Amino acid sequence: MKIFFTASLYGKQQYQKYYDLVLKTLQKYCNDVISTETKSYLKTLTDKQKFRLKDLRKIHYESVRKSILLSDLVVIEISHQDFQLGHEATLALNNKKPVLCLSLIEDMSQKINHKLFFGARYDENNLDHIVQTFVAKHSKAALNQRFNMFLTKSQLGHLNVESASNDMTVSEYMRYLIDKDRGFVS
Repeated sequence: MKIFFTASLYGKQQYQKYYDLVLKTLQKYCNDVISTETKSYLKTLTDKQKFRLKDLRKIHYESVRKSILLSDLVVIEISHQDFQLGHEATLALNNKKPVLCLSLIEDMSQKINHKLFFGARYDENNLDHIVQTFVAKHSKAALNQRFNMFLTKSQLGHLNVESASNDMTVSEYMRYLIDKDRGFVS
């Protein structure tokens, strides 16, 4: 399992000790953490790609984007909220990556309703439990079981129409129906 971790550059002065705590906790549960904090995210681009991009801001953006694509989970420390972190969370969600947003101030899952978005208000006492639960839940939840079935033409037509109207693939829509039946989504 691979986790991408990022935090606000602008919040470093105020929150660096918490960024370090989150990183250390993630490394406790995953031995493959890519992070803006350790600069390991920059290794996702080749020297040739970096040379082509030239601008350090573009190199940063592309490295973050590629790190998200290469990761199984994304964790963002958002105590210092900024636009870029929100964009990075959206990139991850659009690429079907579970996202955990940690904040010392508020639980963002109270504001954002998405089946792959998780938020938590944390402190030094509960961070370990939050990270352990998130990693455990999603290491088990990887799509690793294949199931084939026969459908009537009418049933398949219905799935095609409903999945398209919900902006999902048929497989995503069937997983959604199962999760809805289990009470995981509303």
